[in-house]
Amino acid sequence: MMSQGKHKWMTAVSEELRALKENGVWEVVIPPTCSHVLHNKWVFKTKTGANGDVERYKARLVACENEQLFGVDYTVTFAAVMELSTVKVILVLSRRWNVLARHGDVPNAYVKAEKEPHLDVYMKVSKRMKTDEMDLKRYGLNDSSKLELLLNKSLSGLKRAGRLWSKLLHSRLCEAGFMQCTTDMCLYFKKDADEITFVGVYVDELPVTATSRDAMDKFFKEMSTLEIKDLGVVNNFLDL
Repeated sequence: MMSQGKHKWMTAVSEELRALKENGVWEVVIPPTCSHVLHNKWVFKTKTGANGDVERYKARLVACENEQLFGVDYTVTFAAVMELSTVKVILVLSRRWNVLARHGDVPNAYVKAEKEPHLDVYMKVSKRMKTDEMDLKRYGLNDSSKLELLLNKSLSGLKRAGRLWSKLLHSRLCEAGFMQCTTDMCLYFKKDADEITFVGVYVDELPVTATSRDAMDKFFKEMSTLEIKDLGVVNNFLDL
């Protein structure tokens, strides 16, 4: 890695691996003979603020999508993406209620979703991962050449990841009392006494507006189990 920001990128890689480990995304195993084992790769990108300055260096370990086999690594695919017109509705309501819309973001959203119980997906050990001596001792090995990763949760790059995350988010929103709009299934609303809250879903980004700031604060508190980050006022969402 020859980038001038090498140390920042390496820090981002370490943070990603730590987050995946803490979420129990995989376990190190010796896969069965003839198992279909996916390769992986690293994706690097910067996240900028409203003024264009770099706010964060992001590194993501993703499974190679082109190697996945239907019926072996996935079955149904889907990702929750609201219509562009729905984003405009949220912004219009925000202006009408005179309450600034806020931008919710879910870091490592895909890895929060459990895998499909009937599908075992194996993945190569990343070259940037250090092999734990305990794993080698457990299998009586001298090196890691036979070790692979058995995914316990979803991961970016998996064809099924978007659907599993959408399913988890939908269940949490419903538990909090939200309902889907019939015009756009990626728009949720909740009526509580005299307050109304609208939440849009664009994969792992959630623009939120409500009739009061307290209602929006309540939403972020209710969704705390998903570790949703409040990025503040919506300044730039899908270039709107």
